[in-house]
Amino acid sequence: MVERKKAGKEASAAEAEMIALLASKAVDQISNYSQRGRMYRTLSDERLVQSWQSIWDELVIDPLSEKKRDMQADLGSEFSLRGKEPPWGLVRKQIDSFLVDSDRAWKEWRKQHPDAEARANESIDSDLQKFRTERRRSN
Repeated sequence: MVERKKAGKEASAAEAEMIALLASKAVDQISNYSQRGRMYRTLSDERLVQSWQSIWDELVIDPLSEKKRDMQADLGSEFSLRGKEPPWGLVRKQIDSFLVDSDRAWKEWRKQHPDAEARANESIDSDLQKFRTERRRSN
């Protein structure tokens, strides 16, 4: 019973650490977008929502497009800088389709590039280690 609790606590700590890393990356994305001049700053709220829906429609068609994923991240950053939550509910179907299609595309890509998963895991481990080091320095 004690081993089970310990494993659960370790998983919870690892999960909390990963959530903190993802939150830090989101802040970095918003900062990066802002430093690049906030391309979507001049859009009305209505037009921002339309652009949000449009980019998700495009991501369904091309889920591995880094350019389109970057655009989605920038639009999400613009919502955040306006103090608004992106309208996730408007694009729920697109997100569900995007997740299925991107998973399928990723699996196919991995078949063609067998060492990709190991490199991706190394990259994630490296990001997490950098995050831990920076967090220790700031405390």
